Amino acid sequence: MVNYILYKNTNKYNAAYGKWYARTVNQIMEFDEFIKHMASHHCVFSEATIKGVLIEMEVCLRELLLEGKAVRFDELGLFSLGIENARGGCENAYDFNVTKNIEKLHMNLFLGRRFKAADLLKDAKFQEARMYDVDSTKPKDDTENAATGD
Repeated sequence: MVNYILYKNTNKYNAAYGKWYARTVNQIMEFDEFIKHMASHHCVFSEATIKGVLIEMEVCLRELLLEGKAVRFDELGLFSLGIENARGGCENAYDFNVTKNIEKLHMNLFLGRRFKAADLLKDAKFQEARMYDVDSTKPKDDTENAATGD
């Protein structure tokens, strides 16, 4: 179930000012819980084996990304690094300075066949995490009108 809340755009300088949008609300599943979940799928590997493989995957993925490689995980997708540049950029290439002009690195995931956004949307069931009054950001008291996604 994909949980969401509604939020109102309060940025007066944005063309969508005053409009309402959905934002996902996620429950975090910790690493060990994920491993137990994987092992519960009639897996022939123990939780310890699964955990070891995933830890090594994390270590190797980080190493390879920092070497400038992009790593494709079959149908899951392609992992790569992206650069977040400082605002304003440089007037010319000669003024570019890595320390001044690169603010962050982030990891990109370009979805593979199994995780295409359109397919995820088609298969998702939605549920509103809390309801809002039409002209307010305060949650309604009644939840009998909660969206089920059906």
